[in-house]
Amino acid sequence: MWSVLCLAVDSRLRLSQTPVSAVVGLAAATTAPLAVAPPAAKPGSRIELCRTLFDRFAQGQELLRRNHGVPVLNQQAVLDIFITYLSVQCRVPAEVTEMLQRMRAGSLMNNAGGTTGGRLQLSNACLIKEPAFFDSVCNDFFRSGPTCHFELFPSTTKSIEAFVSLLAVEAEQRERPIRLLVPSDAHYCWRNIMNSYETHPYLHHCPVAVGSDDAHGLRLRDGDFVVAVFTLANTVSGRATELAWFQGLLGHVSAQGATPHVFVDAALSGCVMSREVLDLRADAPPDGVAALLSSAFGLVQSSFKDFGLSSLLFVDDAPLECCAERAAETGLAVTVAGGAHPLIKHAPVTSIPESPTLGFLLFAREYTAFRRRCFNTFAQRLESAIPEEVEYQLRPLFPLLHVEFASEELAARLTAALVKTYSLITIDAEPNVLRLWPTPTNHDVADAIADFFEGGDREGQSDSYWDI
Repeated sequence: MWSVLCLAVDSRLRLSQTPVSAVVGLAAATTAPLAVAPPAAKPGSRIELCRTLFDRFAQGQELLRRNHGVPVLNQQAVLDIFITYLSVQCRVPAEVTEMLQRMRAGSLMNNAGGTTGGRLQLSNACLIKEPAFFDSVCNDFFRSGPTCHFELFPSTTKSIEAFVSLLAVEAEQRERPIRLLVPSDAHYCWRNIMNSYETHPYLHHCPVAVGSDDAHGLRLRDGDFVVAVFTLANTVSGRATELAWFQGLLGHVSAQGATPHVFVDAALSGCVMSREVLDLRADAPPDGVAALLSSAFGLVQSSFKDFGLSSLLFVDDAPLECCAERAAETGLAVTVAGGAHPLIKHAPVTSIPESPTLGFLLFAREYTAFRRRCFNTFAQRLESAIPEEVEYQLRPLFPLLHVEFASEELAARLTAALVKTYSLITIDAEPNVLRLWPTPTNHDVADAIADFFEGGDREGQSDSYWDI
C-alpha cells in the first residue's frame, strides 16, 4: 500500500524519505502537477559556495567581455566578423572562407575534446612543416630566411622561458657570458624567469632602469654576446620602451666592443603585423621602431585577444652556435612541428599541438587591416561621444587607446561611472588617463561614455561632468 500511494502522488518524489502525513496531505491538496523546488542550501554549505563562486565568475566574465570584447572569451565571434570582412571587403573566394569556417569549427571541437571522427588530426600534416606556410608566416610577422624559425607556445611566459633556455644552452656551449639586459618596463615574467638562472655560470641577468645609465656599470669585453629587450607595448601602461634611450643603450654596448642583439616583446600586438600598425602608436617614431623590428634577433607575439593561437615566438638563430648544426632526425621529432630545432629540444615546455585556426595566419595582412579599421572606427566614435568643450587628447597606443583629460576630477568621475560595467586599468601615476582596449566587439564603451556626458546635464547627476 505504501509504495502504491507514493507512485500515485508523484513518481518524481523520493517518498522513501517522506512521512506518511506529508504524502496524504499532498494527495488531497491538489491534482495539478507539482513543482519540485531545489533544496535550500545551508549557509556555508558546498552548494551555496558553488553558487557564490559561479556568480562571481559570471560577473568577472562580463567585465572582461565589456572591456576586452568577445575574443578574450569566445574567439568565434571575432572570427565571424573577420570572415565576413574577408568575403565582402577583400573579395576572398567563397570556397576559401568556407575552409576557414571548417578550420574554426574543427578547432572548437578539438578544444572541447571532440570525437574520434570529428577531431582534426594534424600530426601527419603539420602546417609549420610546410615550407610555403612557414615562410609566409615568418615573412609577415618577422622575416623569412634559412635561419629564421617560429614556434607556438601556450603563453607569453612559456615563449620567453623557451627563449631564455636557448640562451642558457648557447652560453654553456660558448663557455662565455651572455648578458640579458632587461629594462624596468619589461613584462614581469622576464624577472621571474631570470630568477631561476641566478646560479647559472654564464647567463647573467642585468636589470636596467629606463632613462638611466645603469648599463655604464657593466663590464663588457670584445665579442661579448648581449641581448637587450625592447617592449613594444607594456602590459599595464601600453607604452613602448623609450626609443632614444634604448638606442643609446645599444650604442654603449657596441662602444665597449660587445655585440648587441635586440629581442622585441610585442606580446600585446596579438596576430597583427606589428610593423604595419606603428603609425597607431603615439609614443615611438615609426621609422626607428621599424628598424628595430627589421633587425631584431627575436620576437614574441601572443594572440590571446585574437583567435586562440596562444603565443608565437620568432628567432633568427644565425648568431647562435648551438643552432649551427641541425642533425637530421627521424620519427616523431620530424612529424611534430619544430621537434628538431634546438628551441624545442632545450625548452622547459614543449610546443603546443597545432590548432586548425593556424590557417588564419595566411591572411595576416588582411587581419591587420581589419583590426586597424576597427581601431580607427572606435576612435571616431569616441571623438563623437565626448563634447567639443571638454579638454582632452586621444593617444593611440595600439592595441590600447588612451584618453588623456585635462581635468583629473573628470577622469576620476568618468572612470567611476564606467568601472562597474567595464573592467578598466588605472595607474596612480597617470590619474587623468582613461585606458581603453578597442576590439571588434566592444564599441559600446563609446556609447556609455556618451551617456555619461549627455545624462548629467539633463538629470542633474552629481557625479557627472557638468558640475565640475
